[in-house]
Amino acid sequence: MKIALVELTSRDLLNIYSVITMPRGIPLLAAIIKDLGHKVDCFVDNIQKFNWKELLNYDLIGFSIISCTANPTYNMIKKLKNAKYKGKIVTGGPHATALPNESLNTGADIVVRQEGDKTFPQLIHALEQHLSLNNVLGISWKTETDTLKHNPNQKQLTSIELSNLPPPAFDTIRGYKNIRQIPLVFSRGCPYDCIFCAVRSIFGTYRFSTVASRISQLKTFKNAYPWFWKNCMFFFADDNFFGDRESLPIAKEMLKQMIAGDLIPKKGWVCQMRVTDANIETAQLLKEAGCKVVCLGIETTDAVALKSIQKGQTPDDIRNGLSHLHTQKIKTLAMTITGIGTETFWSFFKGIRTLRQWGITYIQILAMVPFPGTKMTNQLESMQVKFSHNYDLYNGMHVLIKPAKMSVPATWMSVYLTTIWFYFFTVHGLKLFITEFRHYLKMLTLLFLQGITWPIRLVKECFIYR
Repeated sequence: MKIALVELTSRDLLNIYSVITMPRGIPLLAAIIKDLGHKVDCFVDNIQKFNWKELLNYDLIGFSIISCTANPTYNMIKKLKNAKYKGKIVTGGPHATALPNESLNTGADIVVRQEGDKTFPQLIHALEQHLSLNNVLGISWKTETDTLKHNPNQKQLTSIELSNLPPPAFDTIRGYKNIRQIPLVFSRGCPYDCIFCAVRSIFGTYRFSTVASRISQLKTFKNAYPWFWKNCMFFFADDNFFGDRESLPIAKEMLKQMIAGDLIPKKGWVCQMRVTDANIETAQLLKEAGCKVVCLGIETTDAVALKSIQKGQTPDDIRNGLSHLHTQKIKTLAMTITGIGTETFWSFFKGIRTLRQWGITYIQILAMVPFPGTKMTNQLESMQVKFSHNYDLYNGMHVLIKPAKMSVPATWMSVYLTTIWFYFFTVHGLKLFITEFRHYLKMLTLLFLQGITWPIRLVKECFIYR
């Protein structure tokens, strides 16, 4: 079969992917399908724009959806249907998993729920051989009579199965030489269960691959894909690089073998981790293995707020972890959320100033997003709390939930004005401007283009979206 896999972008100019040029999950699916003998091309909108009419030439089109790309995806599906596309349209990803009926009712023929590594190849085989879809686990689909059916879930990949997956086929992406970050994932799920996060509800319990599997992938990229190895920064995109107690020795051994085997990408790499995992040993290993930036899910420095979201860390943990990383001169990004618990604008702003005093390099400030399928969203719905279901706004840059102790305008200012203060009105921000001018230029352009609409947006978020 001739298969197209598609990832579209958010309609908002300014979002967490604005200054990052990389795909999400479809290159791995592309590798699995390619190994089975199918022709596959990946279309990633933020890497290279494409004309939707090109997709009409494929037997099957698979769309990966996160919430902020849902509406653009549904619009493209409608265009394909109106153009009398004869093949099958499949959706997958976090948003489609949480709301399969929505995809089916807006034009998709089949939804692949949760992990697609086993389900998608089985689905392709069933379609190719004209077999019944009743036996394909992990899908939701529309019958010939337009009845919606939800097959039982596919079993999660075991750690062994995860270790046997092929390296992602990034060279199947149209315009792949525009990629600047290469994401690799060595685990699934998360050992923690934060109420606002969709990872556990979508991908389930935590599993991780072997050291041998991880090292094999790095060797493949170094030897078989030298262009990526030399020109891209690698992003170890696990939600928690060190994971739990069982996976911690695996991650450490991986770093040691990267050092011993000269498997450090030329431009270094970035990872995400819990600040509580940063100690003298891990920070030194990260440094020696070529880690340039660590992204930390800090959320807030307020002890009460941290407890309310079941984060499992304290302000002292944050300060100590940052100290260990900065001793090794590793740059740090604090991923924060404004308006948690009893926070006010000034207490949140004080927290950001505290992070700067503790040496944080970069900040990311987002408003809380009611992602479908999370514990928090289920609680809000059970309490009949009103919030917007316009998924174009589900990127953290809009105030969709009014915090308990913060007004909507104050929450909006926490996201935008605090970010502007940090990057443009501090001595640290001015130093970053000099050393990272290219990223600043892109950020300024996006701020200007989106800033034109801020007065209208603020009015909408204060009154219309409520």
